[in-house]
Amino acid sequence: MITFKKQYFVFLSLFIVLFFSGCKDKWEDHNKIQDPVLADNLLLAIQNNPDLSTFAEYLKETGYDEVIASSKTFTIWAPTNLALENLDQAIVNDADLLKQFVANHISNQTYLTRSANSVLTIRTLNGKNILFTKTNFEEANITVADQYTGNGVLHIIDMPVVPKLNTWEYLNNSAASLQKSFLQSQNYSYRDLSLAEIIGIDPKTGDPIYKEGTGYSTKNYFLQRISDISNEDGKYTFVILTDDAFNAEKTKLSKYFTVNDPLATPVRNAFVTDSITNWIIVKDLVLKGDFTIDNLPDTLISYDSLKIHLDQSAIVETHKVSNGVVYVMNRIDYKMSYKIKPVSIEGENYQSSPAGASPYYASYTAGTTGTRSIITRKNPYTNAIFREVYFYNTTISANWIHYLPTVNAATYKVYWVAVRDFNTTTTPPVYFSQRVAFGTTALLPAFPYKQVDILNYNEVYLGDYTVTSYGKLDAFLVSNTSTTNGLNSLVLDYIKMVPVLN
Repeated sequence: MITFKKQYFVFLSLFIVLFFSGCKDKWEDHNKIQDPVLADNLLLAIQNNPDLSTFAEYLKETGYDEVIASSKTFTIWAPTNLALENLDQAIVNDADLLKQFVANHISNQTYLTRSANSVLTIRTLNGKNILFTKTNFEEANITVADQYTGNGVLHIIDMPVVPKLNTWEYLNNSAASLQKSFLQSQNYSYRDLSLAEIIGIDPKTGDPIYKEGTGYSTKNYFLQRISDISNEDGKYTFVILTDDAFNAEKTKLSKYFTVNDPLATPVRNAFVTDSITNWIIVKDLVLKGDFTIDNLPDTLISYDSLKIHLDQSAIVETHKVSNGVVYVMNRIDYKMSYKIKPVSIEGENYQSSPAGASPYYASYTAGTTGTRSIITRKNPYTNAIFREVYFYNTTISANWIHYLPTVNAATYKVYWVAVRDFNTTTTPPVYFSQRVAFGTTALLPAFPYKQVDILNYNEVYLGDYTVTSYGKLDAFLVSNTSTTNGLNSLVLDYIKMVPVLN
């Protein structure tokens, strides 16, 4: 009986081992790569295709053969030998250019044509963005699509896709022009100590000693302050004006940006005027969005919020770049009132007010005499909320508040809104007057005193004033020539200066 039980358990154990061994073999068979192509990586797939031998050689020359043979996942759009026959030899014979070219056809991750229901923007290994659709890779047609390999997907295309310059690169590689020269003049050198080479430690301070000439880089004020058109992920429409068009803009605008600093020489003033005018022109030549001629809207908006119209008849050249489009133009159109805008001086945004009795000395700073407050009100006719400054109980004659707006060299029509909605119940009401004055140390010329009416929410015209130099302008709100509280108060919502444009 015992012998029989032993034989039974031996037989049962052998059956279980054989059963699970068979299941294991079947599971391994199930997991084997059925498609022999999937056993290859992208490099082998390219090397085994005789129509891709030239591209395979370029992969080897640039070192990208080792990259795409790795375990990472890639998508490659490989041009055929026929497609590469007319590739510019300047690219083929330059190691850096060839590397950029090859990398322009490779991206991380897997991209299949069936996934490109709309246009996909793909970042390639050289940092450029490429447009991919079901049928195209940029301008190239996809002749063979979605070839799976063990580490990615291979597409075959019928032409090479040379890396496009971005907007900034295009400008720097374009023909000499006034606009190019000015934008390049905005380059400056700076030192980033995190990139500098350390050659020792100062024994006295313990600070690093940096190798001379290391850690220096170049930046550009235009890219920093207006728009970084070197950004590959941006979408820009950029205008390059012909020299004639650039000079026409200067002629039109320079009178509004004339600088007449009495402490500078005429030559210096002319140079500063020219530099400012150039900046005013170029700051509005970067337009938001990537608009080709086929989808060019009637109005585009610059990064400084100017509305511009690009007339197709004024387009001399069109250049597609990696982050948008560049137009060379012999004219741009905009309303001058959009460029030379009214100046609004908000009452609460003052610079200083005096502590002494005379408004004619700018050395006085804000004092403690009187009460200065910012009050919030609602216009009962428009329901608009506004804030204004209210300065009272100063016991100072010809008290003042100082403002420092930036203005153009132009004649302005000057208005104020000064709402008196306080102390309105006295019988008879006590009225006070104030005036606006412009100047430096002396508050002349000045507009006449004008009474501040009760509950007047409208703009009040004060007169015309001509500014002779672009820049900061000393502007003053001056109280009545009285030391009696209530008669020398100041109140202001805003001063508006509207330029008279020719």
